[in-house]
Amino acid sequence: MSEDGVDVPLWSEEGLIFVDGQELVREWGVSQELATDVVRWGRASQGPATAELDAQAAALVRRLRRELHRRFRIVYQP
Repeated sequence: MSEDGVDVPLWSEEGLIFVDGQELVREWGVSQELATDVVRWGRASQGPATAELDAQAAALVRRLRRELHRRFRIVYQP
């Protein structure tokens, strides 16, 4: 879910999980490439919602699930 000022828009029930892409790499062990793409999407999504951003989010969710071997439940909420 996107939010203004949030670079890594990944949330748990307690709130925002990571403050930056490096923390995502360090804590969850995802690739730097994926973390960079998540940050890029997080920044782009702070503008108007578009079908393209939704499609990119769906692709990022699939990549996160793959790299994390489905250890976490990841969903996209526009």
